[in-house]
Amino acid sequence: MSSRRLPLCAAVCLAACYSPEANREWADRAVYGILAKTSEQVTGETREFVVERAVDTLRRRLMTSRAPVSLTLAQALDVAAENSREFQRQKEQLYLAALALTTTMNDFRVRFGGGGTAAVDGEGDVAADVSLSDDLSAAADSVAGTRIVANFVQTFLRSVVNGGQFDGSSILNLTVTQPLLRGAGRHIAREPLTQAERDVIYAMRDFERFRAQFAIDVVADYWNVVQQVADLANVEANYASLVQSRVQIEELYNAGRRTIVDLGRSKQDEYSADAQRVSARNRLETALDQFKLTLGLPVTSQIELDPTELSRLVERGVARVALSEDDAVRLALRRRYDYRTTVDEVEDVGRRVLIAENALNLGLDFTAAISVPSSEGSSLDLDWSKINWSAGIDLNLFLDRIPLRNAYRNQLITFDRTLRAREQAEDQLSANVRRSLRNIQAALDSFEIQSVAVDLAEQRVEATTDLYAAGRVQAFEKLNAQNSLLRAQLDRNAAIVDYAIARLQLMNDLEAVRLQPQGLRFDLTLPMPTTETAE
Repeated sequence: MSSRRLPLCAAVCLAACYSPEANREWADRAVYGILAKTSEQVTGETREFVVERAVDTLRRRLMTSRAPVSLTLAQALDVAAENSREFQRQKEQLYLAALALTTTMNDFRVRFGGGGTAAVDGEGDVAADVSLSDDLSAAADSVAGTRIVANFVQTFLRSVVNGGQFDGSSILNLTVTQPLLRGAGRHIAREPLTQAERDVIYAMRDFERFRAQFAIDVVADYWNVVQQVADLANVEANYASLVQSRVQIEELYNAGRRTIVDLGRSKQDEYSADAQRVSARNRLETALDQFKLTLGLPVTSQIELDPTELSRLVERGVARVALSEDDAVRLALRRRYDYRTTVDEVEDVGRRVLIAENALNLGLDFTAAISVPSSEGSSLDLDWSKINWSAGIDLNLFLDRIPLRNAYRNQLITFDRTLRAREQAEDQLSANVRRSLRNIQAALDSFEIQSVAVDLAEQRVEATTDLYAAGRVQAFEKLNAQNSLLRAQLDRNAAIVDYAIARLQLMNDLEAVRLQPQGLRFDLTLPMPTTETAE
């Protein structure tokens, strides 16, 4: 093989080495590098990112096994990170944003191209020619708007019938184009790359917001399920107590010591408690199925949650939030990722307004080109003494102004819309923070009230039980006291869960939930941020 053909052959071999798997790994390296830098820019931490789902997941194991699986709260967060379809979709969205950036970055790099052709042509048996040619090129667009294209072509001809030798020729072409009016300027030419870089930052912020909110949703669902487990236990205990009371009253009735009214009332309360028990079990099963869907697990799988989580919430207790409403709103406006993106989008549209203004200019481009042929008798040696060159100005008047006019006016209206969207986002964020503060206060007050109510109901049940045994109160009062205790217990459980969820939601409204670098785990005891501790 001629050494003159080696560059093209080497390029062909290099391209052939990039198998589908190699291209996939190549893309991953580029994307993961971008995401690591962006994560540090957004969160202050460099995090590893893997878009593929885990292979050996709990879902896969549960599909082949019917054995029940116990999940702590931390394990449930891990399972959601591995199996949730929505979490996987959000990861892919972030990956695709970074992948799109690599495409835009490539537009501002030197891009190489190459190829070759081989052909035979002739006329009857009189003459026949063989031609071989290869074409190597390079192009680059600078952030100043300059476009440079270089092209090197080699052609080899040989007469087959006459037995001639290969005659080669080569030509080097170099073209430079620089906009002077329309499209000129670094901020104009670089805009696609600027926006693509900012889009990755926005995608990272969206992903971090989603991660935090999704983790809170998983925790809230877990707490709601264990609350309903506790509620069912209270309902079961109340039913068992009413059954026992009905048996006692029935025995006393048979002995002539209680009336038919007492017996009928005890039976009615027993039936009502039994219906309440059926309803509570149904609500629990429905909530558990929904929780499995949130985790990405089959609804037919058997999972058991840790009932002591509710006890931990009670032990953790409740506390009033020291933040004032104004301080909380200021913290949220300063820290929230999504609000930062809304503010940045105003700047994005402002840049597009300037670009639309620039597009109203005439098209005036400076162009220069050179062409260098090969020396006689050599296809690789260029004869610079025979260089051809040209320089000139290309003018485009863009006489059809309506599309340009409309595009500019459209961007002005879009800018006004974006300003209003920022105002709306600020108002909505303030409303969300105010609502979270009210929810915390309402849940805290309810917990304190229901805690007192439970203590009073327990005392009342104990007193009416003794009085009823002594024949000093009617069965109605004893049964009513038991029902009051059950309602107070259920309301107290709901209040402590509502408080814990409202506290986490306020933390997220203030962008104060800090998840571990991977997955969804976070410290549930994180302190509420203050104006002094805020970054």
